[in-house]
Amino acid sequence: MKLYYTDWSPYARKVRIAAIERGIHSSIELVPATIGFAEGTLKTVESKLTTLNPSGRVPTLITDEENVIFDSTVIIHFLDGIGNANPIIPSDYEKRIKALRLNALVDEVIDAMRHLSFEGRRSEEFRLPDYIDALNAKVNRGLSILEDESREFESPSGDIDIGVISVGCLMQSIKIRHANSIFNSERKNLDAWADELFLRESMEKTKPPLS
Repeated sequence: MKLYYTDWSPYARKVRIAAIERGIHSSIELVPATIGFAEGTLKTVESKLTTLNPSGRVPTLITDEENVIFDSTVIIHFLDGIGNANPIIPSDYEKRIKALRLNALVDEVIDAMRHLSFEGRRSEEFRLPDYIDALNAKVNRGLSILEDESREFESPSGDIDIGVISVGCLMQSIKIRHANSIFNSERKNLDAWADELFLRESMEKTKPPLS
C-alpha cells in the first residue's frame, strides 16, 4: 500500500497513527505529497495526487489492488479490516458513535482553522472580518467542548480510538505549529490528558514539524 501524506497534515497523521497502533505501518509506503496553493493564489497545485484524488488532498491511500481511497475516516475504516488488532473505529455501537462524534467535532475545528489560514493568504483589504470572527468563534467553541468533556476521557495509556487520536492530533498541532496563536491558551484538564497521550510511540513517531 502507498499513503500520500504531508508530515504536518493532522488528517494524514490520524491514518499514520492508526496504522502504527494496529501494527500494520510497515506494510504502508509513505509518499510525500505536493499539495497546497500556487504562489500568491488559492489555486490548488497540480500534481500526481490530483490525478488520483480530485480534491488533491491528503491522506490518499493506494491499496495493493491499486484502488484509491481518500478521507482519513474512510481510510481508517479500510485499515481496520487488515490484521487482528483491535479496530481504531470501535465495534461496540455506543463506543463507535462516541468516537466518531469526537472525530467529527475535531474535524470541524481543524476545517475552521484551515479556512482561517486561507483568509490569511488574502491581501488584507480583501479579508472578511465577520467570516474570520465566525471561524475564530467556531474553533473556540470546539476547544471549550473538548476541555469540558476531557474530564470524562479515559486514560490514553490503553487502547485508543479514532476520537482520541483526532483530539491528540489537533492539540499537538496547536501547541507545535500554532504556538503563538490565540487558540493556544491553557486548558488544564485537556492539556494534562493530551500530555499523557503525546507519550505514546505512535504520537512520537508522527510528531509534526515545528513550522
